[in-house]
Order: sequence, then structure tokens, then C-alpha cells
Amino acid sequence: MASRVCVIPEVHDELERELNELETVKKPELLRLLAELRDEIGFDDRTDDGVTDQLEALERREAALRGWLAEAEIVPKGSSGGVADVGSTVTVDDGQARSTYVIVGSVGADPERGWITTESPLGASLLGKRPGDRVEMVTPSGRQEVTIASVD
Repeated sequence: MASRVCVIPEVHDELERELNELETVKKPELLRLLAELRDEIGFDDRTDDGVTDQLEALERREAALRGWLAEAEIVPKGSSGGVADVGSTVTVDDGQARSTYVIVGSVGADPERGWITTESPLGASLLGKRPGDRVEMVTPSGRQEVTIASVD
């Protein structure tokens, strides 16, 4: 049996929207383009390889989205009771500045929004921690230590 994929509601909605767009817009467009190319050049010509590669990549993404959605467990934001977990908004202090992140689950990272996964160095190190706890993580740029200022 596959493992559950914990996600916040916003990530679940975005995964559903992306799957819908792939199924209703992008895939039909690629199939139409591929059919047009094959009508013009025939099946023996390799000119359609680029479109075929795009279609294969789209179908891999579609399969991944279906898998995540089938196994999704929606975790409401702020439901962790003060302990950092999926759905928590966590503010950390590195001694120079404070940064706020939402732990979104194993999929759905969006650094511009401050959304981190449970598998990122910071996300993994925050799990199970409370305000006041110090956590150390190993990042590509080296070791970093932060103090948890708040967990909502």
C-alpha cells in the first residue's frame, strides 16, 4: 500500500487545478499538434520527437499528480497544537532576521510563498519542535542553526 501524502488544503487545490489543466488544455493541445505533424510528415519521420517528448513528460506529471491526489490526506493549517507539523506556520530566528514558513507536506513547495516541504532540510528539522527549541540543519551552504520563535 502506498503511503499517505499529507498536504495543506491550498496545495491539494493547486494539484487538482494543475491536473485539470493538463487533462483539459495542455494534453489535448499536444495531441492535436502531434496529429497535425504526423499528417504533414508521416509516421516514419522523427521530426515529431520534440512533441512526443513533451507529451511523455506531461503524462509522467499527470501520473504523479494522480498518485499524490489519490493518496492525499488534507491537513488543515494551524492544527498542530503548537508543535511544528504539516499545516503549521513556523517563524524562525537565525540571530539576524526572522523568517516565516508554512510546512506544506511532502509536495507543494513554493519558496516565494514561504511554503516548505517536510523533506527540505529546514522542514525536516522543524518537525516535532516547539517555540524556543533550537534546531540545526545541514544545507547546501553548510550548517545553520535557528531558534523557533512561534508555531501556529
